[in-house]
Amino acid sequence: MDSLKRSTTAMAATAAQMKRTLATVLGSATLLVAVSPTAKADAFLSLQNGATTKSCDNSTAAGVAACLAGGFTTVLGSNAISFFGFVGGYSVADLAVSSNSPGNPAMAFATDTKTAVANVSAGATALTVLFAVNNFALPFGSPLIASASQSGTFASAALGSSQNFTAWANALNTLGAGPGNGTVVTTPLCVTTAEAPPAQACSQQSIPVLFDRTGNFALNGREIINLNQGGLASFTGTVVATPTAVPEPGSIVLVATGLFGLVGGRRVFRRKVV
Repeated sequence: MDSLKRSTTAMAATAAQMKRTLATVLGSATLLVAVSPTAKADAFLSLQNGATTKSCDNSTAAGVAACLAGGFTTVLGSNAISFFGFVGGYSVADLAVSSNSPGNPAMAFATDTKTAVANVSAGATALTVLFAVNNFALPFGSPLIASASQSGTFASAALGSSQNFTAWANALNTLGAGPGNGTVVTTPLCVTTAEAPPAQACSQQSIPVLFDRTGNFALNGREIINLNQGGLASFTGTVVATPTAVPEPGSIVLVATGLFGLVGGRRVFRRKVV
């Protein structure tokens, strides 16, 4: 009798554990369906100096055609755009926006690199760069942590030349860039404290902030570059979203199990329909 009771108790405990595991897997699967990584990620890039603005939005075929006509390189629904050429009185040897959209469990990021930005004839005016990438589905959870960083290398520049970089984590998942497009992440001014040459460098990081999301989101950035006429410099700007807690290995396995189950179930369903 005691042996039967112990066996019954053990079976009940095993059943309870299986229910908890199944609930976790189903919960993970539900989360994967609710916030699913999207194959298509769109990007936006704009450069402005004085009365001249050049922009690229690759979310539509017509937008891509306009991008190519304006000196940009991209394809429809890509998370990357590049540009070289003149914008007003500034020239840019290479400007590249890229990201890891739809993200991964550890982070989502969008970054731009600006190589050999030169103030050719812009006088004391600034070059403003706006960029955005949308359809980030990962990391999971809410709130997420948003942070930003920037760097600059001044090859030839007057004292006080700078880049001012501000980023936004946009829960509306739009390609709008600039003020009003999400939770702001402010990075301290990246400025040269001495005349170049010799080459001068700067690097700055933001204070991390929390932002809430209910689905896919976008990451946006704005840089205001001030170089004296004749100045030459290169810059970067990066915005990152990370989870508030690092997932445990067991949780990742369960999420993967839920995903595989969903994929397998969909394949079976398709075979039955056919």
